[in-house]
Amino acid sequence: MADNQIKMQEGKNKILLFRLLENQSEEAAKLVFQTEHTFSYSRELERIITKDGSLINVGELESEVSIEAIQAMGDPVGDMLRQSVIKGQKLELWEVTVDEELKTPDNKYPAIYAQGYLDSWEDPANAEENATISSNFTVEMEPQFGEATLTDEQQAAVQYAFQDTTAPTNGE
Repeated sequence: MADNQIKMQEGKNKILLFRLLENQSEEAAKLVFQTEHTFSYSRELERIITKDGSLINVGELESEVSIEAIQAMGDPVGDMLRQSVIKGQKLELWEVTVDEELKTPDNKYPAIYAQGYLDSWEDPANAEENATISSNFTVEMEPQFGEATLTDEQQAAVQYAFQDTTAPTNGE
């Protein structure tokens, strides 16, 4: 991509991966059928009026991620996330931008990493629509920006690769 050419990012290329903090020896996993998420940042600003003019007292950063997905039957990640709310377990969350144009030479993707808790879990079931999941992840401390590696299984969960019409031979 040319340096002077700016392109739009597509929301479908940003996925969420999760893992219980206590299970750091395991790989993070993707919640299937994600439809939307919003990573939000906010600070409380307090205006102090003085005789010389206004001053602003800046509060602490607050971050959260709202999550929407369609329920998948037998999804272990969905089950783990629901249980994390019920049991009050701390989670790790990654927002990974899976875009080949942004991939680094060492096969990493831009990512945001955060630790925190799901503070809610809803399973709405409308008679005329798919059953959905709605949740909110509250970030503890400050999210970190960096790069993440996706395993072959994680990449397969994002999008299957093109396959030829012929049967593969040994070594392919």
